[in-house]
Amino acid sequence: MDESRKQFEKWVTKDVSSEIHKEIILNIGWNDDYSHNPTRIQWQAWQASRQSQQVVAYLTHQGSAVSPDDFEGGEAEMHETSKREEWMPLVKKGE
Repeated sequence: MDESRKQFEKWVTKDVSSEIHKEIILNIGWNDDYSHNPTRIQWQAWQASRQSQQVVAYLTHQGSAVSPDDFEGGEAEMHETSKREEWMPLVKKGE
């Protein structure tokens, strides 16, 4: 499973406490797509958003915006830290 799909599945089930409900939401059908229609639509939107937008900064849990200039390691360190800290991406629409 690719990293984007792992992130999507974590996000789409973040508020689901029932394991049975999680299984329904994440069930993959015969065509390697989600059987649950709302999940399939959310997955398509997730993929499209990753293709058309570029993350230029992140919003921390404290409400501060951080950009590559705030990290010694630049953009790579910013993305790595944001993933670990689960910050919200701030994006610029694709060209």
